[in-house]
Amino acid sequence: MKLKRFDVVELKNNNRATILEEKNNNQYFVEVVNPYGITLGNKIISNNEIDKIIYPIEKKL
Repeated sequence: MKLKRFDVVELKNNNRATILEEKNNNQYFVEVVNPYGITLGNKIISNNEIDKIIYPIEKKL
């Protein structure tokens, strides 16, 4: 799964994450937020922790 910067994804543990930076082909540096909107911090996640893309960011011309 190829994600872009600022895409919002839902994790398998029901938290949400905003992609801040792609580290490797399979890892992303993200900001994690719980379902209640409380920031849990930044961490590195892999593709297998992502359940689905909630809000993809598209470039506008």
